Amino acid sequence: MRSIQTIILAFFILTIINTPLFAQGARPEEGGRITARIIDEVGGGAIEYANVVLHRVSDSTMVAGTVSDREGRIIFDKVAPGTYYLAIHFIGYEDAYQNSIHIRGTEELNLGDLHLKIVAIKMGEVEVNAERAPVEYQIDKKVINVDRQLTAASGTAVDALQNVPSVTVDLDGTVRLRGSGSFTVLIDGQPSALEASEALQQIPASSIQNIEIITNPSARYDPDGMAGIINVIMKKDAKTGTSGLFNLSAGTYDNYRGDFLLTMRKSAYSVYFGADYGKENQTGTEREERQFISPGSTLFNLSDGSSHRRHKSYGFRGGLELPITDRDNVNLGLRYGDRSHSHGSELDYEEYTVPESTRLSHLSIGDSRRGGAFYAVDLNYRHRFETPRHELSAQFALRHGDGEETSTDELLGLDRALVSGRSATEDGPGSRIQARVDYVLPFNETDKLEAGYQASMHDSKDITTLSEYNAATGVYDLLPQYGHSTDYYRDVQAMYSMYAMEIGDWGMQAGLRGEFTDRRVTLEDSAAEFSINRWDLFPSVHMSYGISATEQIMASYTRRIDRPRGWYLEPFLTWSDAFTVRRGNPDLKPEYIDSYELGFQTHLGSTLASAEVYHRATSNKVEFVRSVYRDNITLRTVENVGQEFSTGVELMFNANVENFWDVYLLGNLYDYRVEGELSGISFAEKRFTWNIRFNNTFSLAPTTVLQANASYNSPSVSAQGRTEGYVVVNAALRQEFFGKKLSAILDVSDILHTGKRESTAAGPDFTTWSYYLADGPMLTLTLRYSINNGNPDEEGKKPQRDNFGTEEF
Repeated sequence: MRSIQTIILAFFILTIINTPLFAQGARPEEGGRITARIIDEVGGGAIEYANVVLHRVSDSTMVAGTVSDREGRIIFDKVAPGTYYLAIHFIGYEDAYQNSIHIRGTEELNLGDLHLKIVAIKMGEVEVNAERAPVEYQIDKKVINVDRQLTAASGTAVDALQNVPSVTVDLDGTVRLRGSGSFTVLIDGQPSALEASEALQQIPASSIQNIEIITNPSARYDPDGMAGIINVIMKKDAKTGTSGLFNLSAGTYDNYRGDFLLTMRKSAYSVYFGADYGKENQTGTEREERQFISPGSTLFNLSDGSSHRRHKSYGFRGGLELPITDRDNVNLGLRYGDRSHSHGSELDYEEYTVPESTRLSHLSIGDSRRGGAFYAVDLNYRHRFETPRHELSAQFALRHGDGEETSTDELLGLDRALVSGRSATEDGPGSRIQARVDYVLPFNETDKLEAGYQASMHDSKDITTLSEYNAATGVYDLLPQYGHSTDYYRDVQAMYSMYAMEIGDWGMQAGLRGEFTDRRVTLEDSAAEFSINRWDLFPSVHMSYGISATEQIMASYTRRIDRPRGWYLEPFLTWSDAFTVRRGNPDLKPEYIDSYELGFQTHLGSTLASAEVYHRATSNKVEFVRSVYRDNITLRTVENVGQEFSTGVELMFNANVENFWDVYLLGNLYDYRVEGELSGISFAEKRFTWNIRFNNTFSLAPTTVLQANASYNSPSVSAQGRTEGYVVVNAALRQEFFGKKLSAILDVSDILHTGKRESTAAGPDFTTWSYYLADGPMLTLTLRYSINNGNPDEEGKKPQRDNFGTEEF
């Protein structure tokens, strides 16, 4: 262990020591330099990974090519004296050219901001302004334009993800990234104060600018999460002056949502403030059949009835961006909110034993509620050195969330008199502090070294109680033997280093991340403690080959980890409902994931096609395991069951079939295998799984857009069961008014009312079948109003611009 620690420390020390030596070669000595920034003409935001090619005017030969970085910047170094022009290509935007670029020696020529225009589509005599492509494929991630998801306009980030590559959303709102529910959620690159699923349900889709899907993150990112990272980029208007965006929606089944964002941007600073409120309600029908098998007999437990899921939330967010100097920026972000989730059911139960016995009937009423307040504070600092792309940044993040949960299950007789009941509570706050420092040192326009340090500390408490109904007294009595208080503490110290370079048409990036984890789980009532002190290494390799300016092959490998959640480690019983009890496993090991990807993308004009082949191997596979606790009660535990393998291909096609018709087709096909041992018995499950999504957008008029999409998810398997496939069809119509300042969106979800959830599970002494169908279809109307009041004096002083927006002299 000490030898590994010594090697890692030496690696990072050498990185820091060598930094000043490399810095001396950061500026090329021969030829001129051309710099510029690629900017979205409408939104004013930087465009990352735009293809930029430098041509010689005399014979139009290609001299060099590059892609814009995350700030939209491009650099061409060692440019021989002569006259050149630039050609810029990016999917969803018009190709653009910058002419008459003269290099006379070793000078540096800054072309300023080069603005790209969104593609315009012509229908006869009518010109329709097209929008950004729904998905932009970049070297290490996919960027989803949420405003293109009309059917998600009235919902949350979960709804926006329903038509996103690599992501599937179950009917109960469970998000999966390439078939896995284990992933990390970031908001503007920062960890959320909430669990992944809660965080996504909390964010209004109308407040989101983009969603980034990173399935193979580099060593710079946290390695947590089996399947990768979902990074939600919130809207922050980049226009000078005061601007605002207001959204209000109302739907059937008592669904409402509203939010606003106000931004004031001046030359010396910018501030923004926003708020949101949401009330979501889903009702439906559910049925379940459980069989408990024992020698000579089988006990049947059948249920049928209605259920509801409700979610309420509100939140406030604000921020300040302050340039201290021309090279130093400080950003402060604040967020506060509260949320509550509830799940209730009223089910008719029937029990009998085969051979036939007396049938018992009763009514079960269940109600569970979870919620609490949360807040987040983010402070970011960045210093840009004189050399472009040479920078130092620091981040500090504080997260805190309260958790209060109650669940009650009561059994009533046919006369609706209370027969038995249990009431459980689970309370506890959680806090996380994260600090990191990152350094980027470019050696030239293509090669750079990155290194950084990160500390992440998480502390939480969990207090559980259980009470049981006393028929004699008519009150609930506390059961002390089921009450527990648990403290969780985790401290992760990490260092990383990456080197990126280009040789001809090849691009390479290799990195290594070292982490030390100190984790302690303490049971206060028994003084028992379960601890881990462990070093882990996480390498990453990314490679790309540019076939042409519009075609690229990419390959990558990363190693990741999925750490158990707090309650997974609780070694005591907790009642979930009248017929289900759960118990954690303090000996649970983290999952380790080796992920490989090979991708190809090409675009011709406005048509984009891509294919990604991937393989993911997971050791210490964690799954929920069911067994018989006693009589008609199911015990759910969590175990390391063995290994999991997923090998598949992800396909995407986006094209304008006609001038008014845009088609977006997604497909994910993969072979899934899980094998290991359960209760001393070896098992192996295998299934070919696939899903497909077909989205059509029709530009009916310059201010009218119709969107319809359909999705199908095939059956899938787990260590103990199978989930059936289902299909869902949605549609939305958007109409804009008053110069597109006001828009109305009418959307209908689950038009065919086919969105069911059906699953089975089986073990040596039990089988379970469950079915759920939400009420539908659901109809929602959303109104969106935007304000953009730029500074009229500044607008009047702007010079004429060419197709890039650069000044003409």
